[in-house]
Amino acid sequence: MKVGMMLGFEDSIKTITTIASEAERAGMHSLYTVDAGRSATVTAAAVINVTSKAKVGTYIVNAYAREPWMTGIEARDLNELSEGRFVLGVGTGNLHFNDLYMGIDSSKPLTKMRDFMTIVCSVVSGKAKEPVRYQGKTHRIRWRATWEPATASVPVYLSASGPKMVRLAGEVSDGVGVGIMSSVAFVRDIVQPNARRGAEAAGRDPDALAFPVAATVSINNDSELARDASRASICKLFHPIPHPYYDSQLRQLGYGEFADQAALLMPQGRLREAMGLVPEEVIDTMTITGNLDECTARIREYEGVADELILARTAQRGEAQGMAAYEDLLQLVDRVSG
Repeated sequence: MKVGMMLGFEDSIKTITTIASEAERAGMHSLYTVDAGRSATVTAAAVINVTSKAKVGTYIVNAYAREPWMTGIEARDLNELSEGRFVLGVGTGNLHFNDLYMGIDSSKPLTKMRDFMTIVCSVVSGKAKEPVRYQGKTHRIRWRATWEPATASVPVYLSASGPKMVRLAGEVSDGVGVGIMSSVAFVRDIVQPNARRGAEAAGRDPDALAFPVAATVSINNDSELARDASRASICKLFHPIPHPYYDSQLRQLGYGEFADQAALLMPQGRLREAMGLVPEEVIDTMTITGNLDECTARIREYEGVADELILARTAQRGEAQGMAAYEDLLQLVDRVSG
């Protein structure tokens, strides 16, 4: 199992590139940027520029904020810039925030994503002068590349959580992006069988699907402080409004009562109250939390299930700023990669 890291939430692009460079030096297999406060593709280009070996990807770009043709073009350029190291992760984003931030109607996401992924996958692999044609209900394309792609194609993953989107990912993508809060059981028993059925129904090889999984990582020498940070992180997924992706995962795994409570309390700013209701099992199975030894053991549980584990660092109370905040995470990566 490969180990990667999620970037993009730091206070400057310079900090992001410094962390990326140090992470590659520590043995990190891959580095992912995200459309959240910063542009995933711009920050990916910056990360590519300071690395030479690590895979660099987006986890994820928001399909509702982008057109599929330009997304594919950017992926081609980033793949060329990285000399074949780029991976494109695409998703719907937070459907509620799409409306709140951009006034975008995010209804009918399955129809949207089928068209979007079909076009993107055609664009990233399009050969010079060969026509790319597609007419969908939401998107269409009539285009041909001016020059050959840097590699035969670019891996394109679709982020999915709900059963219908997971099945679609199996039909139209190279892999299912799962995270950032997914248990081993969720990936193994719910996501993978459903995605494989989608691939089979589309006449594709289900064994060719990749399953990169993102997980929040809360590391602290004091295990209880690490757990408290995870409690806060979980609850903040419901503020200012519930994130449908993680709300769905909790409900599919039987934590509907907590999801209802968090959805009620967090929009009201009642964080401490919501934290007291987080089931201990959610922390134990859906996050990687504890001291260095405990986090190492948790990562091992994903081996044989996830093709790649993408670590999303959970901030600790009173922690150092900048690169210093990542020392424990890089030490963890060094341990599990050795």
